Amino acid sequence: MKMSLRITVSVVLLAVFLAPVVSAAPPSTSNLNSVAMVGSSNGWAVGDAGTILNFDGSSWNLVPSGTSVDLFSVSFGQPVTATSGFAVGGSGGSAIALHYDGVAWSMISQGLNSPAAKKLSSVFEISSTDAWAVDSTTGEFWHWTGQPGSGGGWSSISTATQGLNSVFMTSTTDGWAVGGGGVIYRFTGGSWVLYTTVGSTLNGVFMASPDEGWAVGAGGVIYHYVSGVWNGPVSPGPSGQDLESVFMLSPSEGWAVGSSGAVLHYLNGVWTQQPPNVQTSTENLSSVSFAEGSGWAVGDSGTVISISSQPPFSGFPSSVLQSVFLTSTSDGWAVGCSTDGCGSGTGQTVAAHWNGATFTLGTIVGPTSDLYSVSMVSGSDGWAVGGIGSSPLILHYSGGSWTQVTSPPGSFILRAIFMLDSGDGWAVGDNGMILHYSGSWVIVSTPTTKNLRGLFMLGQNDGWIVGDGGTILRFQGGGQWVEVGSPTTADLRSVNLLDSTHGWIVGSSGTILHYDGNVWSTASAFATSNLNSVAQVSSQDAWAVGDSGTIIQWNGVAWYPYTPSPPLLGNPNLNSVFLLSNDNGLIVGAPPTPGTQATVLPIPELETTPILLVLILATLLVFVRKKHLNANHS
Repeated sequence: MKMSLRITVSVVLLAVFLAPVVSAAPPSTSNLNSVAMVGSSNGWAVGDAGTILNFDGSSWNLVPSGTSVDLFSVSFGQPVTATSGFAVGGSGGSAIALHYDGVAWSMISQGLNSPAAKKLSSVFEISSTDAWAVDSTTGEFWHWTGQPGSGGGWSSISTATQGLNSVFMTSTTDGWAVGGGGVIYRFTGGSWVLYTTVGSTLNGVFMASPDEGWAVGAGGVIYHYVSGVWNGPVSPGPSGQDLESVFMLSPSEGWAVGSSGAVLHYLNGVWTQQPPNVQTSTENLSSVSFAEGSGWAVGDSGTVISISSQPPFSGFPSSVLQSVFLTSTSDGWAVGCSTDGCGSGTGQTVAAHWNGATFTLGTIVGPTSDLYSVSMVSGSDGWAVGGIGSSPLILHYSGGSWTQVTSPPGSFILRAIFMLDSGDGWAVGDNGMILHYSGSWVIVSTPTTKNLRGLFMLGQNDGWIVGDGGTILRFQGGGQWVEVGSPTTADLRSVNLLDSTHGWIVGSSGTILHYDGNVWSTASAFATSNLNSVAQVSSQDAWAVGDSGTIIQWNGVAWYPYTPSPPLLGNPNLNSVFLLSNDNGLIVGAPPTPGTQATVLPIPELETTPILLVLILATLLVFVRKKHLNANHS
């Protein structure tokens, strides 16, 4: 009885210790239609059925609205005022307006009982006593005057020729509204007048200043207002998806969101759509807002995503990325196949620099070829290797550009490189090829003719190489690589060691090997696809990636599958993972579909998941049962 109690207590304590950090379910599944950030730790979102959410710096939470009417817009002004905000909407042919006084939301629909008030689609607060709203059904302009709670109401000012979808005021005497049929109205001289018509329905407008602004709309159209003229659509448009909202952080930077999770970033004069596998959601996004560097977008089915944490990508062509190496959170390189495809030998050689927010293609002096591995000594010194056909390519990064370095004679392709420092490195490749660098690259003796694909050095006299047919080679000084026993005949593709007693190898058909300081042994994993890369930052923290979008995660107890949310588009092959810490790294791989940008995924913060806890407890229960049976037999 005491033994059973001890076992039960142990299981309970372990369950408590390993209790999963579960991402909170969305506070609402209603469509969210508008978001307004007041600060980095304060924001508001509104949606269907009277939904109102508040962001407190760590999570979004439902707050009472006092209504079940659909809400389509929320505004705290621009610049924002944390203690005063407006929300508007409408359902069943009746419009509604709410005001936030710093404590709670209350109804302020005085004057909206007119037949011209059916569906208020947008509101802009100038102050608590001055706000504008527009109607997407009737095209009515509505003006709020008075003090909420103490008197005042909404007045119908004029009617547009089309329904209106967005309004933005630059001052009490100047503003803009856009809507159906591409109508653009301006508020000037105390009245709203039709300024121009662009044809395509416009859904959002934002003014970076009284003299410059942007409007977005159906089919991905983007119009730019400058020098008194609305110019556009921007050509070529970066997106064919409907754009619903635009927000400018400054005249030189902004964001737009739209259908199917479209997220566009404007920087240095160019709008760029993020690749599909960098987007956090494929739900329709309806609104985006920033404050104090914190950006959020909201959309259908309760979608709320952080925009500021998503890296905007620029200057990056379609390519199958094969390797990534980070020197810091704001510096690194990714390399891959040439832009015309692996093995083509045409197009552009791909080496792209990561600055923590964007990718930019580097300058390469050398032939067009595929690159399979990159290793950086520092931010200003690094190497990349690859080849095409039977012609190897070695590139050295120095002085801000990549330059070809003469390879030793022979017919081979190099698959992996590892630099210990600026004067000491190794590279491996086809037919057992091993190169050593100590001022120049030279061929060293090899114990195998198998293709070698992975390489890791713990020090000058301690290293490992892996390759086809279960090949494992060990270097312990003396200039000789020696083949060691392997528990598998699978093709091995990547090796990574934390220290002399903690190592991982991954390979074909989900093969995983673990090193305990003495021998390599097989490990179980929830993977059957080829695994192409493995990385670790501690004995409890590792990632492996592979074909068909496979991502698995180790937490010190077991490997288990990790599924990004939403799932990867197209199930692209993932070829490399690099970790700086448990919550900072990159995964790179093939494009989700031919002709699109390469797959790049930021490493999320590692979390124990419910499936892992179930597996742990199931294993413990089996162990307990075996102990119990053994005790009964003894």
